[in-house]
Amino acid sequence: MAILIPDVPEKCPNSERLVYERLGRELPDDWVVLHSLGLPGHEKKIWGEADMIVLSTFGVFALEVKGGKVTCADGVWTFSGDFKSYSKRESPWSQASGAMNAVRDRLNAASGSFKDVLFGFGVVMPYTTFTTPGAEIVPEVLLDKRQFRDTLGHFVSAIQRYWNTVYLEKRGKTYRGLRLDEILLARQVLRPDLETALSLGGYLTGVDARLIHLSNEQIRASRRLAANPRTVVRGSAGTGKSVIALERARQLAKDGKRVLMLCFNQLLAAHVRDGLAAEPGSSKPEVRHVHALYRELIVNAGLLPQLEAEDSDHLEFFPKRFPELAADALCERATEQWDVLIVDEAQDLLTPEHLDVMDLLVRGGLSRGQWHLFLDPLQNIYGVETQEMVDLRLAAGAPAFDDLFENCRNTRQVAVQASIVSGIDLAVAGAPDGPQCHVHYHTNKEDGIAQLEAIVRELIARDVPARDIAILSTRRHENSLLAGQQELAGRRLADPSNVAALRGGSLLLTTMHAFKGLERQVVIAIDMAEIGEGRWAMLHYAGLSRARGLLHVLMPTTARRAYDRQGEAFGRRLETRRS
Repeated sequence: MAILIPDVPEKCPNSERLVYERLGRELPDDWVVLHSLGLPGHEKKIWGEADMIVLSTFGVFALEVKGGKVTCADGVWTFSGDFKSYSKRESPWSQASGAMNAVRDRLNAASGSFKDVLFGFGVVMPYTTFTTPGAEIVPEVLLDKRQFRDTLGHFVSAIQRYWNTVYLEKRGKTYRGLRLDEILLARQVLRPDLETALSLGGYLTGVDARLIHLSNEQIRASRRLAANPRTVVRGSAGTGKSVIALERARQLAKDGKRVLMLCFNQLLAAHVRDGLAAEPGSSKPEVRHVHALYRELIVNAGLLPQLEAEDSDHLEFFPKRFPELAADALCERATEQWDVLIVDEAQDLLTPEHLDVMDLLVRGGLSRGQWHLFLDPLQNIYGVETQEMVDLRLAAGAPAFDDLFENCRNTRQVAVQASIVSGIDLAVAGAPDGPQCHVHYHTNKEDGIAQLEAIVRELIARDVPARDIAILSTRRHENSLLAGQQELAGRRLADPSNVAALRGGSLLLTTMHAFKGLERQVVIAIDMAEIGEGRWAMLHYAGLSRARGLLHVLMPTTARRAYDRQGEAFGRRLETRRS
């Protein structure tokens, strides 16, 4: 994937956006594409602008993009573009040539190393077929509707071959492409004000902007829920369930409803409450950690001795005994019911006993009350028999079902890598491109810590703030790769509850289970020796999917063959879906 500067273009025609995004996807990783480059030294204009400049190992190329219909009469060119029709006396080839010359002059003035670099230009008309001949028309460097479905890398190769031939015939010499260091230098010369755009931190920020945009698209889907008092929203990791759940809770609270939002994860509940507290206004949903609420109900009803008599390590404690006592508490002591119940990560609470509590919490109960459940069916931890009982119970309320398919949390690279490692597929549709994810193998603990430290130092050196990094383990700190370590890369390690330390620059270290429902720009997953083992797959799926923009996975060298098998299995699943 080529580096795009800026990552997301603003206020440009759809044709330009289409070409620009395809250049990013289809050109090599080390190439740079600049959009709307200002050219104060243009040979014919006080101020010119290039649609796109490609800095590559093939050379430097100016691309002029024209959308819609293109015609020429009496020397006047008319373009029926994406926004409006307009006319120019300059042909697209002349515009591209002027941009190329201005770029060449600026680079040559900055450094003599560009003297023997190949400069050329091309014209792209993605929506029209252009066959009109003319003295100023160069069909060899035109890409129109006929070949636009072909990869744009082939088009750049065609431009390179054409201009190499022209210069060889006219000047008797060949010109070269840019070296990798010259690509960086050319970028700094042409757009020095955006130097940080090449940093990983800046790039991830651009990717995050696209994810936020997609999240807004998903939020609009929540408004469809307004027509249904009872809904079950299903979607795999990253499809925006928590975002939609919170947006729905906010809207109902503003409408005057008394809303209870239950979160299975304690950290997520605290995170959501903190966010709501910072927002203006008094009409807000009440956000509670489900187990904390259960305990409060039990204490208020005088049933704490019964709770303390239970074995909290027993397999039936959380799915059965804890909610049974909470339901008993609600029957013992009347509690004002909520108008609306919203449950995030509901797949962890779908047992008949939990549904008994929900039935008592919401006005009208599950059959006639207003409730919305948000769940990931891939993370269902209960058996078929339990699922059948839950389905039958919910069916009494005749809920509407809404399925989410677009990934609005992860980049495509994160979604693919998390799918490979876990063996459970994340949604890929709608996910924007991001940086390449990485798998690292270590021979022993010392090697693993050294590699982990190098990863963190490189991230911070490349402008990724420590607050955007999460180190997630499959084990508690004392049993993890970092057992005995209190700092890494010169920074203290802190768990999510130590908010002050994290704000002060400490690195977040926690378990994948504890981080469920939360997310970070970069996730570094450690202690991944059990890759490919079925009983660990769900934890890996939940943990790795927390990465929005970049994922690093550390595993022992003994797990390399297991990872290869996971990759092969992922490939087979892709082929099955395509066939």
